[in-house]
Amino acid sequence: MLVIPAQIYKEIIEHLRRWYPDEGCGLLGGKAGLVSHHYPTENVEPENKYKRYLINPRQQMEAEEELDSIGLELVAIYHSHTHTPAYPSPTDVRTAYYPDSYYVLVSFAEPDNPVIHAYKIVKPDPWGESGEIVGQELQIL
Repeated sequence: MLVIPAQIYKEIIEHLRRWYPDEGCGLLGGKAGLVSHHYPTENVEPENKYKRYLINPRQQMEAEEELDSIGLELVAIYHSHTHTPAYPSPTDVRTAYYPDSYYVLVSFAEPDNPVIHAYKIVKPDPWGESGEIVGQELQIL
């Protein structure tokens, strides 16, 4: 189960709204599925930011280094879908390179009523094209 404190959930929604109508993205750190740190990141996808995201690699490296230094781990990678449901796309599955991470998607198909879901993406080869999408329990505390 993934647990996101209410304050961090609020920060995620605010960050993603700033990117709308483009996709927004970020990282969540913590331990054993309990989120304690939020790292909003820049979407540096060179084209089609409204339907794809690419986390700024410098920001990702800095977040992972900070988490390592304080004994925490990357718990989840999140991004928004601005016009489609909160369900991983084929591109999301293909680019899911972190088998231990949760993938959190927030749909803004109804902008005033965002929908959030968490998944694990199980792939036989982390660099492979396909994998199984497994819904995960998500709790906002």
